[in-house]
Amino acid sequence: MGLFKWSNAHSVFLPEMDAEHRELYRLGGELHKAILNGREPSRVRPLLANLVQSAEAHFVHEERIMRAAHYPAFGWHKKQHDAVRWQIRRLSRRINKGDNAARMELVEFLSTWLKTHVSVADRMMGSYLRNFLRIHTAVAS
Repeated sequence: MGLFKWSNAHSVFLPEMDAEHRELYRLGGELHKAILNGREPSRVRPLLANLVQSAEAHFVHEERIMRAAHYPAFGWHKKQHDAVRWQIRRLSRRINKGDNAARMELVEFLSTWLKTHVSVADRMMGSYLRNFLRIHTAVAS
C-alpha cells in the first residue's frame, strides 16, 4: 500500500477541499513512486516543487475561507499549516543540497501529516464551514 492512498474516509465533505486533498495525495504518490524507482534528482525536483506549490496554494485557499467564515479555530489551524511549511522548507533545503535521505523523510512526513491533519483539523473545519454555509444560505433565502 502506498503512502499516499486517497479514500473517501479522508473526505471533509466539501467538494472543493476534497478535490484539492485528492490532488495532494496524487502528487505525493507520484513523488513517492519516483523516489522508490530511483529517479535522478533532476527528475524528482520538479515533482517535489509541484507538490510544495500545490500544498501552499491549498493552505492559502483554506486560510482565506476560514478567515471569511470567521472560523474560531483559525489560529490553531494556521499554526499547523505554518509548522508543515517550516518542515517542508527545512527538508527541501537538505534535498537541494543532495541529501537523498531527506527525500524519503519528506515523503513520509507529508504522508503522515496529511492523513492526520485532514482527519482532525480539516474535518473540524469542514464541519464548521458546512454549518456556516447552511446558516448563511438559509438567511439569504
